[in-house]
Amino acid sequence: MENLAVCLAAFFQLMGCYFFFAQPEDRCSQAPDLASWIFLVATMCFLWDTSIYPRRFMHMARFWRILIEIVAGIFLAEVGTIIIWCGLERFLYSLTDLLLNLTHNGCQSSPYGYWLSGLITSLVALAVLWYVLEATDGMYYLMKFARELGTTTMDTWGMLSCYINMNNRDRRRALKVCQLARKTPNRRSSSRRCCQPDGDSCD
Repeated sequence: MENLAVCLAAFFQLMGCYFFFAQPEDRCSQAPDLASWIFLVATMCFLWDTSIYPRRFMHMARFWRILIEIVAGIFLAEVGTIIIWCGLERFLYSLTDLLLNLTHNGCQSSPYGYWLSGLITSLVALAVLWYVLEATDGMYYLMKFARELGTTTMDTWGMLSCYINMNNRDRRRALKVCQLARKTPNRRSSSRRCCQPDGDSCD
């Protein structure tokens, strides 16, 4: 799907704008919102890897593809968040509340209900996100990015540690070498512009 379609679908979800389904009057449940954000990320990853526009229509102008994918992306995002996740979150919260009422004696609700429901819904949302990343090869690119980031961080930290351990004289020398390295391409380019086309040396 086009990046613009996915970004717009995510934007409308974050702003709370719904076009195809009625917006819930209240929250899906009393559980924390963390699980909803995780599931939204999983939905966006799924849309990013999904091809909706039919191949037989590829000869049409690109404008139509972007328009159709924007509408489809918003629709599928609302299906995922309102229909699928909202119903699943209500079920998980009701089940958690029922189990706590069975194990907790007294008329008052358990003080751990809020955090336990947040933990359960977040674990389910993380499982959905992991499944989507594995199915769309997103986990591979995520691990690749993590390895590259770790390598870059270690190299930067090594250079910084080496610079910190230097004395003032070595630091000035290192800075001078860096300045000379930056000026060298400019000198070479200026010397090339100065030379004649027939290969004669510069004056």
